[in-house]
Amino acid sequence: MGATVQFGSSATVTDKFGYFEAKNVQVVKNAAFVTVSKPGYFKGIKTYIAKEGKSAFFRIKLIPKTIVGNINGTSGGSVTLTNGLSIALPAGAVVNAATNVAYTGTVNVAAFWINPEAADLNKIMPGDLRGIDKDGSLKLLQTFGMAAVELTGASGELLQITAGKKATLTLAIPSSLSATAPASIPLWYFDESNGLWKEEGNATKTGNTYVGDVSHFSFWSYSLPGP
Repeated sequence: MGATVQFGSSATVTDKFGYFEAKNVQVVKNAAFVTVSKPGYFKGIKTYIAKEGKSAFFRIKLIPKTIVGNINGTSGGSVTLTNGLSIALPAGAVVNAATNVAYTGTVNVAAFWINPEAADLNKIMPGDLRGIDKDGSLKLLQTFGMAAVELTGASGELLQITAGKKATLTLAIPSSLSATAPASIPLWYFDESNGLWKEEGNATKTGNTYVGDVSHFSFWSYSLPGP
């Protein structure tokens, strides 16, 4: 209830049942996307192929933005969840996202592991498993796991990773996918400007996890591109 829904340049608000409707909105045909925002939750984003004059119906399930641990901005450190998701920051690697000024206080880490085999994966993940690879080609993706991560400061200010430094993101591989999980896999972040995933870097299989370095935080996915 009361979540803000953005379609291109148009916006509306969900009713008491969480329902929303938008008519006569202008969107990008092959990658139209809807963004749902509410304080205390990660953004819910759904991408779809729009057809003029045709209705599109879908459900979006917002992920609670829960602080799962703290890291010292000066010395760095890590936060690990029981499901195997881990976020590690090197020393002096955090800045205020708005001002780009170095941040040395307590870093609050909000994070959520998105199980690639979850029954509601299509409702909670951003996008629609299409991504732009490093060569600029549109690909269908098979995900082996995703994560939503946000860093905030002591006053709630949004933080990001310092230019030139990287954080390490570790995700557990579900046991049912371990046998088919490749030794190396591309990393993709969700680009909120176009509603698609974008390839950036690689992760390495280490035991039953994938470990990769990321230059910023948003939604990340360890995914194999199709042909």
